[in-house]
Amino acid sequence: MADTPHVTDPKRSGRGWRIAGIVLVVIVLLLVAAAIGLRMAFPPARISALLAEQVTAATGRVFRIDGDLSIRLLPTIAVRAEDVALANAQWGSRPDMFRFRRAAFEVSLRDLLDRRIRILSIEVDGADVLLETDGAGRYNWQMAPRAPSTGNASAPPLALDRLVLSQVHIGYRDAGKGTSSEIDIESLELQARADLDRLTAALRLGPQHWTVEGDIGHPAMLLAGTDEWPFNLRFATGGALMTANGSMGVGPRTGTLSARLTVRADNTRALSQLPQLSKFAAALPMPVEASADLQRNRDEWRFDALTLSLAGQLMKGRVTWMATQPTASLDVALSGAEIDLGKWGVGRSASKPASAETGSRKPVFGDVPLITFESLPPFALRIALGVDRLTVPGLPMLSGVKARAVSEKGRLTIEPVSFGAAGGEIKGSLSIASSHGAAPRTEVQLTARSLSVDALDELWSGGKQFKGGRASLAAKLSMTGRTPRSLAASSNGDVQFSVRDVALAGRAAALDRGIVARLVDVLLPKQASREDLVVQCAVARLPLRNGVAPIDRSIAMETRQIAVAAIGQVDLAKQTIELEFRPRVKKGLDLNPGSLVQLMLLKGPLESPELSIDPKGTVRQAATYGVAAATGGLSLLAPALLGDAGVATDCGLDGGAAKGGKASQPEGRKFRLLRPFESMR
Repeated sequence: MADTPHVTDPKRSGRGWRIAGIVLVVIVLLLVAAAIGLRMAFPPARISALLAEQVTAATGRVFRIDGDLSIRLLPTIAVRAEDVALANAQWGSRPDMFRFRRAAFEVSLRDLLDRRIRILSIEVDGADVLLETDGAGRYNWQMAPRAPSTGNASAPPLALDRLVLSQVHIGYRDAGKGTSSEIDIESLELQARADLDRLTAALRLGPQHWTVEGDIGHPAMLLAGTDEWPFNLRFATGGALMTANGSMGVGPRTGTLSARLTVRADNTRALSQLPQLSKFAAALPMPVEASADLQRNRDEWRFDALTLSLAGQLMKGRVTWMATQPTASLDVALSGAEIDLGKWGVGRSASKPASAETGSRKPVFGDVPLITFESLPPFALRIALGVDRLTVPGLPMLSGVKARAVSEKGRLTIEPVSFGAAGGEIKGSLSIASSHGAAPRTEVQLTARSLSVDALDELWSGGKQFKGGRASLAAKLSMTGRTPRSLAASSNGDVQFSVRDVALAGRAAALDRGIVARLVDVLLPKQASREDLVVQCAVARLPLRNGVAPIDRSIAMETRQIAVAAIGQVDLAKQTIELEFRPRVKKGLDLNPGSLVQLMLLKGPLESPELSIDPKGTVRQAATYGVAAATGGLSLLAPALLGDAGVATDCGLDGGAAKGGKASQPEGRKFRLLRPFESMR
């Protein structure tokens, strides 16, 4: 039997559609009624008041919405407000801590019905934020939640899921120090996560643009003020990268900080925008790499376990900055294994040849200030430095360098300073003091013992002037002025220099090069062999008074054959020299005195004096040397150096200023070298 086809009842089908339509209309009416009810229950004014109440309770500051307020109720409550403000601390410099031009809030409806505030998102466009401290340990971002009324539960902390900022200006003001700084946030997004919130931002610091990304603690932790606020951030800009990983104290511990910092910069432009480095960034050799453990406690900033690499050269140490006013101070302790100052642009290049233009010689002492107190930092600065091997262009390798410098209250002291150089030892000190706008007064002490002349000559002339020998130097000077010229012209004190057992490296080289080598070469007898050209001892003592050193045989030298003394004057004020050199023959050496130059003149500017032979001196007779012959061929120099000055060794220096004492003899006695030469006056 065939199946009977099913036939739909048109009346039943139409009735179903009518029922569905009625249900839909009822649902719409219910939704409209709910919307109307919600609007009646939570009108914009009430939402604004409820939001202001919750924020005010959570922060202890008055929160206001002064502009228009629009609301969207479903599916969440979205509030768009204009002219939003949060009051500043009572002691603040202006009424509001921040002001927003436009702000959009999206609030959880379910939490709101339970009288809780859970902000799903905040979007702010155009904001002006002021962060400040009064200099007495109070900060305007320290919030003080209001105590709840009796019988009421305390207001719950705000919960924030997402924050978006654009075009935000943030200023920081330190009333105690009278300083301020600014930063502009072009964009910022903060996304809530379980443990730490994710932060990404683009900001501008001066003309420099930076990007920031990383993780930070929840904003509610800052408002609560009862815990550490953690952060792990990365800051980057063109040519620079910085990271900071640690935590910041909040609430009662505001002003404390603990973090691991790293910095890398390939150019000075990025670091020059940082307030604390702007004055020094231009002088930093690039690239710069640094890392340190930062511990801050109020005004004390400690950078421990510091590693600092400048232009690839590594130093280690620590830095402590005390921001206490008015006695701020910076303590630095650094040490390194091997440092080449040439890589930092200090000193002349060792490979750069000297200028051959004799017509454009510069004075020995110029008019460019060596140091100005205005260039020193306004705070107390203490630096302790130690370097195993230090290379300074134009100087021999320095070893075991130790120095301590202190700058404070118009005084710079570098003491002590010690290092090894050219096989010898050098020690010294420097003190510069200024007061009431007067020219600085400089005190210098320097002692150098047993320096290798061979090593010094190799460095400065390629070993073409002298061979072998040892040199010593002792100086004690006081000077007044700002420039090398004024310092030289006002110098008072004594400078003593001695050389022993140094050989001239050939006549051709001597005549072509240094003035000292030329002088020795001309004074020595022409028939002497090269092997005989050895200066057994040379001594120079400059008793400076106001930049002028009268020379009365206090410059002298002795070879195996002759001894030479000088009479004249060295004038550092005028930067001139005028000396007469007279040689004497030693007995028993089969040397004809008539073969010697009788009188040699060294005269002219310090940078380029000229040698000449006095024609009158050449006609003296050999009998002039009779007094010298009475010495029996023994040293003319050594016994004369003892003279009235007391016991002396090492060509007569070690008993004087080399030991830190005065080089001059007792009062009323004249220090005279080469007494056998008095008949030559």
